[in-house]
Formats: sequence, C-alpha cells, structure tokens
Amino acid sequence: MKRSRWWVWLLLVGALVAGAAWFDAQHAKGDREVDVYVLGAQRMVAGDEIYRPRGDAKPFTYPPFAALLFVPITWLPSGWLPAVWFAVNFLVLLAMLRWLHRFATAEVPGRAPPRAVWFWLLTGVFSGHHVHSVFTNQSHDLLIAGAVAMTAAAWCRGRAVAGAWVGLGAAMKATPLLFVGLFGQRLRWGALAIMLLAVAVATLAPDLLFPRADGRSWVVAWYEVNLRALQVGGTADGGAWGAHSVLNQSLSGAMHRWFRPLEAGGQPFTHGENGTVMVAELSVGAVKAITLAWFAVVLAALFATGRCAARALRGLDGDVLRETMRRVALGEVGAFACGMVLLSPQSSKSHFCVWLFPVAFVVEQLLRRGRRDVVLLALFVPAFALGVVSKELVGRANGELLLAWGNVTWSTVLLLLATLRGLWLEARDRKRAAEGGAT
Repeated sequence: MKRSRWWVWLLLVGALVAGAAWFDAQHAKGDREVDVYVLGAQRMVAGDEIYRPRGDAKPFTYPPFAALLFVPITWLPSGWLPAVWFAVNFLVLLAMLRWLHRFATAEVPGRAPPRAVWFWLLTGVFSGHHVHSVFTNQSHDLLIAGAVAMTAAAWCRGRAVAGAWVGLGAAMKATPLLFVGLFGQRLRWGALAIMLLAVAVATLAPDLLFPRADGRSWVVAWYEVNLRALQVGGTADGGAWGAHSVLNQSLSGAMHRWFRPLEAGGQPFTHGENGTVMVAELSVGAVKAITLAWFAVVLAALFATGRCAARALRGLDGDVLRETMRRVALGEVGAFACGMVLLSPQSSKSHFCVWLFPVAFVVEQLLRRGRRDVVLLALFVPAFALGVVSKELVGRANGELLLAWGNVTWSTVLLLLATLRGLWLEARDRKRAAEGGAT
C-alpha cells in the first residue's frame, strides 16, 4: 500500500514537471530541438543528405541511428508532434523515477531506514532543472538517459545485457561509448561484446532500411562532417555552436573560455570584460594540454570507481552480493554518466539530465549512513550549490557569468568525486566486515 501511494505521488510530480515544461516551451522563443530530429528523419527516408552544417540554422549532428528513431514520428500529422514528443519524454522520465524510487526505498540491512521525502527533495532540486530543460528544449536527451537507466538496472543485477543498452545509447550519441571502460575494467567481456554488437547493428541499420541516394554510407557521412575535424581535448566550434558559448559546460568548453580570447566576429555570451572570463591568454596547444590533464583526472577517477566497486563486491555471494551490487552498480553507472558530459566536446544544459544517477547514489549514501562522512558531505554541498544556481535565482547577467566560469562543469567534477567517495566507503565497509568476520 505504501508503495502504491508513492507511485501516485511520483505520477503527480512527473505530471507537474511535464506540465510546467510544456507551459515554458509554448512561451519560449526559438526552434524546438525535436524539429531538427524529425527533419533529419524526413531527409533520411528520402535518401537526402541529413548532415548540412552550413545549410541549417540548427544542423543535425548526431549518428544516423538517432534520425532513424524519429522516422515513425514523421508519419504523424505535424500538429501532433509537440504532444507526442512530450508524452514520450514523460513516460521515459516516469519509468526512470519509478526505478530510482525503488532503489531509494529498499530496505538495506545495517543501514538507516529509507527516507524517501529527503531523497526526492535533494535529488529533485539538484537534478530537476536539467531534467526540466529536456522538456522545454524538446530534445532527445531523456532517450540517452533512459538507455543509461536501463544499463544501470541491468548492471545492478550483473547482467551482460547492460551492454546492449549502452550500445543503443552510443548509437544515438557517441558519448556512452565511454562505458567500454566500465565493462573492460571489470573484465565483463560478454557485456563488452554485446555492447559493440549493438552499436554496429544500430549504426548500420539506416544504411539497410533507408540507403542514401548517392550510395554512400550514412555513418561515413556523419564521421566526415561531424567528427573528422574534432581533436581530442578540443571543443565544439561551428554549426550551431561557438567555441566560447557558455551553454557548453564540458571541460573543453570551460578551458577554452578560461584561456582563449574571444575571436574577431565571435559572439560573447557573458557580461564580463570584453564578454569573456579569460583568466590568462594561452596558446591553443597549452589549452589543449590543460584540457587533456583534466581528462586524465576524470579517467583516473573512473578507473578508481571500478577498483572500489570490485573491492566492495569481493568475496560476496547470495543475497548480500545482490544487495551490495545494487548500490555499487548505480554508483559506477553514475560516475560514467558524469564522464560522458565532462569529456564530450559539447555538453549543454539538457545533457546533464544524467545527473539523476550519480546524485541519487550520493544522496542515498548520505541518508543511509548512520554517521555522516565529512569528505562526502564536503564534496556534495558545493556540488549542490553550484548545480542549483541558475538565471532564475541570480538574474540573467549573473547566471550567464557563472555559466561562463563553468559552474555546471565544476559541479559535475565534484559530483564525480563524491560518487567515487561513496564507492570507496562501500569498499571500506566490506573490508571492515571481512576483518570483523575473521576475528
């Protein structure tokens, strides 16, 4: 009965979020993201070029499988598009919230009882702004988040099918390929093989179903137009994105704003001196080196999460293994979700809807432990403060200035470290339990 009441509560909260987002979207200026996807699908069905960086105000830049997913929507009357797409996003969000609620309310032996109200208050306030932006922008980022959620659900049970969901997510947007590191480090070769197979099948499907009129491959065209010019450690520049855009909250975007001047003809997005927040002017090579150093920090943190998770699970079996795996797996997936947005050449507001997973893990760690961990709290509090600040709270000028400094970027870095700390605590608890059993 208790769970049924919470199901109704989640339904009402989800409806409120979607309703508020719908209202904002109807009064927002600019084009809807979903129109870009549908136009790409229409062109794909016709065999026409879908990658036109100089011909469209908002060019389609995603892998061809992302366009294939929207082909069924092209069969609907155009007037139905907003309602149908909101319904799809809402159902995906509702399923994610339901799964996270079950995670938060499960009884954990030796831990404090569930505190669902505080869990959803902290998780919702921290993550809600970016989830809401998916609805207002009418983007497809909840589909990516949904694939990550299905990965977490399968990984919590130790199932290799987690690789299939990662593969589908990577076929929609390349950043989930980072999960190769998770499966490889944990020596889960079955999950890794399934992931690579899913990526290959989903990526090549558009060529089989809707071949291009010029006979070329869709994936080759995507690579040549969108990936060939990218460099490791570089930021998105061209098409709909400028290198100095404050909307890009990836590490490469933040470092570019910190250390490179606004180029002639560039459009400043902040109200600082000369429209920039440049700390010092460095060469392109130096900025790339600093960015790659930050990438190394992120990758080291992801490697450490795998080591901590493995130690936390070592020697366990039966119900204890399943219960511990449930917590540890969400932490691992949450950490790699942080890596996805930090290491991407371009990560805008709606991409950070994947915060739901690391935030849920860290909040559960904070609420369930009888004794608060000072380090975990010290990482979470500033991450929370940086993550919730927005233009609505501090005004447009101050909000854009904070974005230029990369407040969302650094919130994600702190959230990644907090997730790592939570996994380290799980490993420490396992070690103490083993030592206690030995004595």
